[in-house]
Amino acid sequence: MPQASTVPPATPATDGAVDQIQASLQVVARSISQVRMHERLLQSAGVRLDRAGAAALYKLYVHGDALRVTALAEMLDVDTPTVTRKIQQLERDGLVVRHADPADGRASRIRLTPAGRRTLERVLKARRAWLDRMLEGWDDKDLTRFGSLLGRFAASLERDMGDARG
Repeated sequence: MPQASTVPPATPATDGAVDQIQASLQVVARSISQVRMHERLLQSAGVRLDRAGAAALYKLYVHGDALRVTALAEMLDVDTPTVTRKIQQLERDGLVVRHADPADGRASRIRLTPAGRRTLERVLKARRAWLDRMLEGWDDKDLTRFGSLLGRFAASLERDMGDARG
């Protein structure tokens, strides 16, 4: 027996709304992923760090504990050798440190150094200032609603991406 769809039937109103969402997401994705945008953000933060380095530092920051390179690679959705090279660079820059994994002496774990934490916190502060500028003039009701809906969309996106990975 076929399973009933949980997606409501399309109407002209929902088609228009979905078209607007799609167009808006194109603008957001293109804008956020531009190298120029990243460079402006880092310049504002007063740090020298490439996007891959910032992404690695962010995952370590959010996770809190030291991570194996393989776990970090999985979180970043890139291959392990790529993360290994990036970690070596971040280690030379004094932003991360490696130490032996107590559970497996052959493996190592990566954690942020105090300098790495400060660097990322400066980037996060600059990103927050940028976002505050983008949302300037929005009232509390709109901000709350937008935050709720965007969070809901992000959760759906994460589920979908998780399903795509298998």
